[in-house]
Amino acid sequence: MFETSELTKWIIEHGVSQMVLEILISMCVVSTIVSIARYVIGNKTYGIYAPIILAIAYSYTGLKYGLAITLVVIITSLLSYSILKKIRMHYITRIATNYTILSIFLVAFFILIDSFGLGLENMSNIPPLAFICIAALSDFFIKQYIKKSFKGSIVTLLGTILVAIFGWFVITRNFVSEYILNNLWTIPLLVVINILLGMFKGLRIKDLFRFRLIGKEDDK
Repeated sequence: MFETSELTKWIIEHGVSQMVLEILISMCVVSTIVSIARYVIGNKTYGIYAPIILAIAYSYTGLKYGLAITLVVIITSLLSYSILKKIRMHYITRIATNYTILSIFLVAFFILIDSFGLGLENMSNIPPLAFICIAALSDFFIKQYIKKSFKGSIVTLLGTILVAIFGWFVITRNFVSEYILNNLWTIPLLVVINILLGMFKGLRIKDLFRFRLIGKEDDK
């Protein structure tokens, strides 16, 4: 256990609850993970907002429940879009209709879990806000699906979920959250890391593997 630092005590005593402080720290950590994944590894995501929200939502739902809800959201969004694209309508109304259909399917999913369990018996204990945050992934997926191919959308979706899972893993380690909470000097350090990442112009790990594979094919 880490002893609460004087700075952390002072912040909490001046109107910032520990829960809010922990969420803000999680946001800083996950956003830095997204930056590293994008500019060092070369992993694409739905921007930076989606993986941050997913990672924090998973920390409240638990990974098993979070991924189950994510799967339902994506499958429902695909089915909904495949039907709605045949109807000429405005973009916002299409998205609104998609969310309405998604809500119906999620209610049905809850009823299914209540009836059969399926290893997800505690689904009803999930915080509503975390549930809504995962459902919001539908909007990101549909926007990408409209602009790009199905394959490209799935690749970006998987990249987003993988980064969110890694972010969830990091921020749910007690020693990580407690250390940063009581050593808030690490937050300015993350600022410096992100600035350096923003200036990075080298090859990403993904590109290095790609060029290596191309080189092997040329040697044959």
